[in-house]
Amino acid sequence: MKTNDSNKTRGVKKAAVKKTSASVSSKARASASKSKAKKAAVKAKTAPTPDREIENVPRRAGRPKGSGKYNEATKTIRIPVSMAGRIQTLADRQGLVCRLYDDQIQAGFPSPAGDSPFEELDFAEYLIPNPPATFFIRVTGESMRDAGVFPGDILIVDRSLEPTNGDVVVAAVDGDFTVKRLFKTRNSVELRPENKKFPIIKIEGETELVVWGVVKRVIHNV
Repeated sequence: MKTNDSNKTRGVKKAAVKKTSASVSSKARASASKSKAKKAAVKAKTAPTPDREIENVPRRAGRPKGSGKYNEATKTIRIPVSMAGRIQTLADRQGLVCRLYDDQIQAGFPSPAGDSPFEELDFAEYLIPNPPATFFIRVTGESMRDAGVFPGDILIVDRSLEPTNGDVVVAAVDGDFTVKRLFKTRNSVELRPENKKFPIIKIEGETELVVWGVVKRVIHNV
């Protein structure tokens, strides 16, 4: 009798276990079904449609290329803060470029220049072809008057050039600066003025001569 009761008890337990496992598997299937349904919903929301494809196209910020203030493409550069104002002014002027008319100007009756052919002249490139070696210096005195150099004029001097005979140079003679025309021979070196009222400077003996550069341009008021 005890054995039969024990078998019945075991049968009940097995049935309970089967029922429990069936319940668990049913819940797992239901959970998996819900998860699939959620994923399907997400895919449906993010599925590409014609409108959504257009929205996902990356858009560039700002105005169309070439339609800005300078009518051409621009780029970002790094500059010293102290130079920002000068560079902005240069950009606003679109460089130092002006018109250079091909026609030579009349000293008599004026001729209209509106229809004359012209080219663009970049003053920076024309006046200062070698910026790192260029400096400016203001003139005092009239020793070079006949060469068109007057008091108050500004000389554009290039230190990279090797001075040759006849060049107008800025030189230091025993530490004193002067602007003269240089002449060299086998036996002598002279700095000649362009004004008969001034003497020729002869470099003799222990006189020290240092040529600082060759004068390439003169800027003066009319």
